[in-house]
Parts: sequence; C-alpha cells; structure tokens
Amino acid sequence: MDKILNVSVRELVEYSQRSGDLDLTLFGGETPLRAIRAHQAIQRSRPKEYIPEYSISCEIWVYGYLLKVRGRIDGVYNLAEKAVIDEIKTTGSNLSAFKEKDNPLHWGQAKCYAYMYSLKHSLERIDIQLTYYNIEEKNSLEIRREYLVQDLTAYFKELAEKYTAWAMKISLWTGIRDKSITELDFPFKNCRKGQKEMIRAVSAVLKEGNDLLIQAPTGIGKTMGVMFPSLKSIKGDRPGKIFYLTARTTGRQAAEQCLGILRQKGLFIKHVSLTAKEKVCFNPEKACNGQECPYAEGFYDRINMAVEDAFRLDSLDREAVVLLAERHRLCPFEFSLELSLWVDCIICDYNYVFDPRVYLRRFFDNDDQDNILLVDEAHNLVDRSREMYSSALFKDPVLSLRRRLKNKLPEIYKRLGRINSFFLKAKKEIHDNTSAMTRADYPGEFCELLRRFMSDAEKWLSRNEKTKFRDDLLKFYFDVRRFVNTADGYDENYTTYYEKQGADLCIKLFCIDPSGKLQQVLKRCSSCIFLSATLTPMDYYRRIFGCMEDTPGLMLESPFTRDNLCVMVAGRLSVMYRHRQTTRLELARMIREVVISKRGNYLVFFPSYAYLKMVHEVFDIPREVSELIVQNPGMSEQDRELFLSCFNDSKKGCILGFAVMGGAFAESIDLAGDRLTGAVVVGVGFPPVSLERELIKGYFNRIDGSGLAFAYQIPGMMKVLQASGRVIRSENDRGSLLLVDTRYSENPYKNMMPGDWRPVHVTSSGHIGTALERFWKGF
Repeated sequence: MDKILNVSVRELVEYSQRSGDLDLTLFGGETPLRAIRAHQAIQRSRPKEYIPEYSISCEIWVYGYLLKVRGRIDGVYNLAEKAVIDEIKTTGSNLSAFKEKDNPLHWGQAKCYAYMYSLKHSLERIDIQLTYYNIEEKNSLEIRREYLVQDLTAYFKELAEKYTAWAMKISLWTGIRDKSITELDFPFKNCRKGQKEMIRAVSAVLKEGNDLLIQAPTGIGKTMGVMFPSLKSIKGDRPGKIFYLTARTTGRQAAEQCLGILRQKGLFIKHVSLTAKEKVCFNPEKACNGQECPYAEGFYDRINMAVEDAFRLDSLDREAVVLLAERHRLCPFEFSLELSLWVDCIICDYNYVFDPRVYLRRFFDNDDQDNILLVDEAHNLVDRSREMYSSALFKDPVLSLRRRLKNKLPEIYKRLGRINSFFLKAKKEIHDNTSAMTRADYPGEFCELLRRFMSDAEKWLSRNEKTKFRDDLLKFYFDVRRFVNTADGYDENYTTYYEKQGADLCIKLFCIDPSGKLQQVLKRCSSCIFLSATLTPMDYYRRIFGCMEDTPGLMLESPFTRDNLCVMVAGRLSVMYRHRQTTRLELARMIREVVISKRGNYLVFFPSYAYLKMVHEVFDIPREVSELIVQNPGMSEQDRELFLSCFNDSKKGCILGFAVMGGAFAESIDLAGDRLTGAVVVGVGFPPVSLERELIKGYFNRIDGSGLAFAYQIPGMMKVLQASGRVIRSENDRGSLLLVDTRYSENPYKNMMPGDWRPVHVTSSGHIGTALERFWKGF
C-alpha cells in the first residue's frame, strides 16, 4: 500500500518557513468574524473574471511518500492574458510595514497556491497579488509580482522535502501506534459493573460519528471507559485527535494515569497536557516578545529542533514540557501548543476547545478534522460556557486610566472620555429604586466607541514604549478586545445588562443560553462524549449542550452495592433562609449525631459561608472529634491541600470538616476508604437569587416554562449530588449520608435523586442515631 501524507498549504509553509522571534505583543483589531466579512467584501468588489474561494490540491512524491497538499485560494483572476493568485490578509497594523519587509509566511502560502494552480492549468508564468486590508482604517495595499513556474516548482519542492523529512517520522510512529492499538486488550482482567456497557456505547457512537451523554457514578471507571474505545477508534489515517477536556487538575491527572496504565499494557501513544500560561511562564513580568524575553527571542529558529527532541517522549505532561522548554530556551506555553500538532491525545481545560478567545483554531477551523471530544465532569460546562461567551466592562477602570493619560496621550484620553460618558448616561437611566436594567438589543453605539479606542490604543501600544501607565492601558485594551469579540457573536440568546455595583457600573454582554455556541463546536468534531456522575435530568443537559434531540444518553447505576451507603433524609427540618436562626441548634444536634455514630472522618456541606459560620458558632464539638477544620473563602491551593491532608486514616483520630457546596471540596476529590466515613448535605444547593439567575429563569420561562428548573433547581441539585458522591469512592467503602431540607421530600428533588438510593426518612437527631446504629451493625 502506498505511503501517503496529507498536509494543508498553511501547515506546509509554517513548518518550513517560520523563523525569528515569538511576538505576542503585536496588535491587530481584526476579529475572526470581522476578518471574514472583510474578506467577503473584498471578494465581492472584484471583477467578473475573479473566482473566489478556489479549492486546489496537488500530489508530489518525496522520499518514497505521496505528499497530498490541499488548500483554498482566496481568489483567482482568470484573465485572458494571465492568471493572478490573490491572497487576502486583514490586519490592524500600518500597511507600510508590508511594503518595507516581506512576510515570508504570507508570500510562501501564495507561492504554493500559484505553483499548484500553474500545475493544474499548465502555465509557464503567473502573477501573485498580496492584498492587505487594514480593518480599522478601511484602506488596502496590493503588492503584485510575476513568477516563473520553474522557480515556483523549485520552491515548492524544497518545502515539500523539508516537511516530508519530518512527516516521515510521524508516519513511522503512526504505524507503531496503530499496531499497538490493534493488539491492545482491556488493561484489567474484568470490567467493572457498567463499564462494559459504557465501552460498547462509546464504540458505537464513535463509529457512527454521533455524540453521547453518559451519567456514570463514581467507581465505574469513567475515564478508562471512554478513553479505551476512543483510542481503539483512531487507528489508520484518521486526521483528528482525542481531546480529553477537564475542568480541574484532578481530571487531568486521571486521564494521565489512564494513559499510563495502557502504556504498561503495550500501548504506544503520545499525549501532551496543556497548562495555563500563567502557571508555566518563565518570565511573567516580561512582555511576550524577543526584545524582553529570551524564551521568545529566536523562538521559531529553535522550535523544530525542540519538537523533534520532544518526539522521543510519549508522555508530555507539565513537567516534561517545562524541562524541554528550558533546554531549548522556548516559551513553555507556546511550545506545548506546537507539540499539540504532533501528538495523538491532548489533555486540556474546556476553554481550549469551547472558548472563542483561546480555542485551538488549528484543530477546529478546518472542515476536514475528525476530532473526538471527551468532556469530563460535563455538568461544569454549563456555567463555564456561559462565562466563556459573556463579557463585561466596568466604569471605574475607564476613569482611573483616563486620569493617568491626561496630557500624555490626548487622542486616547478623548476616546476614554467618550466611553466614560456612555457609562454615566447609562447609569442615569437606571431607576433609583433598582440596581440594574437590561436590554435585549446589541449595544452598537457603545461597541463603536470601544472600536475607536482600540484603533488608537493599538497604534501606541505597538511602539512598545515603556511608561508607568502602559500595563494598565494594555490590560484595559485586552478587556475591551474581549468585549468587542463577544459582541461580534451577539444574537437572540444574549442580553445586555447594566448593573450598579456600589459607585461603579458594569455593562455585561450575558450569554443566557450557550447551546447555540456549543453546537457550533460539536459540528466541527466527529463525536463528543459528555460524561459525569451527575447529568440528571438528561433532557436538560442535551438541550443546554447543543446536542440533537435524538442524541443518545446512557445512565448507569453505581457498581457498588446499595447496602454500602446509608442515605437519610431529614425532610421536616427547614433550612431555608428565614428559618435558619430557629433551626440551627437542631441542625447542629443532627450533625453531632452523625459524627458520634461511628468513629471516622466526616464532611458537612453548607449552602453558604454565612450559614456555615452560623452553625459553627453553636456547634458542640463531641469528644470523639479530634479536630474540626473549616473551609474559608479565598483559600490558596496550598491551603486546600492542607485541608484534605487532614483526612487521613480515621484510626488516627476523627476529623470533622465544614465546607460549602460547589466549592473545592464538594467535587473532584477522592477520599476513599477510611479517609471519609460520612457526609451531611445541608440544603438543596439552591443558588442565591441574582440578576443573572433571574435572566436565565425569565428566558427559559418564555421558551417552555422551565425557568425555575434551569436557573435554580437543577444547578442546585447538581451541587448536592456532587457533594454526596464524596462518600463512596470504591467497592470497599461504607458510609452515611444525611440530606437536610424539607424540599427533599418534594418533587422535583425526589425525582432527581439517584435510583439506587433508598433514603430513610428521619425526623430528629435521635431518629438519626437509631438508623445509623442499625446500619453500622450490618458490617
């Protein structure tokens, strides 16, 4: 069988032609949507002989490989006397810079297109035109040159040889990888209960190119259950990758451990774990350019050698990436993004796929990609996606920055003055007896003021002058840029709200319903598997994730016997806000009864820090408790690790922890065995009433009357189920769970409880003691 390599023109040119510094301080006002519109406007303005969006491909044999190169030309002038390749580039930079110095990537891309077109049409010479368009100033520059096809042929062949020499290594690796996948067996002697069903379901949807929602309780082995069939599906010439998306560090570690187990069983697979830039940057105080940072200077001169060095490793976790980056003097974050092009599996945060500000365009802007998304703890994606597609600006930073620029940058000072005036006008429109107002329409006037500010700010910032106010101006520039980018995607699923926050004013573009945005991402992938221990009700998540109505769902029961968990519901004790003062003593007695029923470690989850403090003040610590530890707001990562480290083997003492639902200790932590004996969940997790929650409620009420459920009830119950899931983490675990709230005795909360719970209804602390005595006697 022929050895075939597929590559886009852009990939071919970037690999072979890039050089020089990494420079992330270059500014350009174009956004993807505005750039597309500018391209289309230029194309429409061309004469009738102009053919836009011309798809082209060619094949060339290099070193025994058939290199298939594909691309799409922005436009071709099909003139009688000569053909002209038109490559359009939008920019926010001064157009004179492109006259003074050629951009090798721009010209390289156009020269490849010209060669491929000439080859197809048997031409001897051809013209290339680079059209640069300044998206802010709305002016253009056209640079046209004539080329002999024999010169273009030599140029193209040189690029092809450079790329193929590297791609051959990828091809050889792919053969080794595929053989190991074919021979790979499930790494454990037996599947856990439900795991085999999960593997079959994932395999089926991957084969069909569909999506899937999986609710799988702790203990089934979700990570292996989705990773194993996904790896099995990537054999052969599949162009896509596996993306394992996580919301927390623990999810990333689980995926890395899963791949490690499979490697021990003979799998050859390469993965990279992407870490946020601020966590790996070697010079956080320096600008990301070659003048200030040695890890940016000459970045592209060293990157290919560094990638080849990295290719000797299969596991490119955070530590490996940082070590290689130091060795080759490269920015570790940008290096990790480069490595993502050549690995088989990418482990990263949700935002690298779903967030329009930072998503990996190299994988999701092409129509021919075949990527698989595995979304871990998918219930977190709902609020995270709303955050990704929303943006806010505040008045105070505008006024503060404006004062600093007075008599220094007069044009920008004026722009900020007009923006500040808009804030003042909006603030006056808010009625005295309210704190906010909403508008369904796009804030066009405000966005136009912001774009004019951006244009002037870019011109000054691009000079890279060192002043005391530059960092503040730069920060505000990027805040504005995010706001404007968000505004470009504004549609009927958004609202604009203006909210007083003390003396300040916030203007926010709030994405109430992110399903349309998420659906766009799903369409660019082969399959997406959403997995979590809590995806109930599944219709809600199917709707909010942007899935099709017939997207299959799989709900699996816990693999552990239900007799291992004693679930109690104190459905007569109200913990609603108006009753808390009068019921807190009884709640404290109930907690105490749970703790003294059996020696061990316990966690109590409260709906808020204020309520936690209220109960803590009256809690009578029993002598069985060796230490009571309390979660505090704003705990550092080190503080959180110290908190969890207290939950050791219960034989060494009894630890009682007070924490909040939805916080760092309510999900994605593993306190297996004797590290946790029981939990108390106070309340139904009902989110505090807020402007945004009320907007969500109103929006979904207008659609189908589901506002209360979508805004409050379901998100709250997800917190409850996540906190409850801390108790039973393995087949040997035994534990108790007490749910305290009158609403647990009513629907919809009763219906959202897991089917394998058999709750015992308790009415007092004494009743709790009796139920737990009976439970623990069974072991």
